[in-house]
Amino acid sequence: MAHTAARLMIDTVRSGLALIGILTFVANAAFGALDVPLDAYRSAAADGATGTVAGRAVDEADRRAAADEPRVGLAVTLVPRSRALLDELGGIKRRLRSEPSTYPTSARAVVQARRTYERALAAAGAGDLVRYTPGSVDGTFQLEQVPVGDWLLLVEHAVFKSKPGPIQGRQEWQTFRKQEQFLGYYAVTFWLEEVRVSRGDTATVELTERNAWMTGIEEKRTPDAMPPRRPAR
Repeated sequence: MAHTAARLMIDTVRSGLALIGILTFVANAAFGALDVPLDAYRSAAADGATGTVAGRAVDEADRRAAADEPRVGLAVTLVPRSRALLDELGGIKRRLRSEPSTYPTSARAVVQARRTYERALAAAGAGDLVRYTPGSVDGTFQLEQVPVGDWLLLVEHAVFKSKPGPIQGRQEWQTFRKQEQFLGYYAVTFWLEEVRVSRGDTATVELTERNAWMTGIEEKRTPDAMPPRRPAR
């Protein structure tokens, strides 16, 4: 019994090490060696050389006398500046303009690029340098105790647009039942800002529709085929 338990523990450790190796390989394949001075960020944090990143996102009013409306539901990510990540994101934006077929997956491509970079940082033992915060109901956000240095701020705001497909009849169901049903899409606005953090200072950004970096979408479909729906009475 003891031998079996020990063997199980060894296999578990091996599986965990294999998973770490796979994640490291995926991250390195995407970004190669990290082009980030991690030691500089760590030293700044250890020395207490930190600052704050704060911002606000609004929908500007159409009329001069009206007040701007805050953007509610922001997702705010702050990561060390990486030229490789900027190049990857720039390529996504260029393809969006030159290849319209990439539009339905453009938002997902940006998120995947960010997550891949975050995994690369985690694999390098710098996962603590990935900072995240949701926006407040008034459209503001704030990240404190950020080590001095150059950072990338990526802010996302998604709105779901319901566009369900037409109601299927029985014949259509029998013919097309294996196909996913289109439900709608998320329209995602992205802001990408390069931010320099100085000791004791607050770096502030103002985000509006006019200075958005990119707008993409992610289509949503049913995970499985759906039977015919009854018309609404």
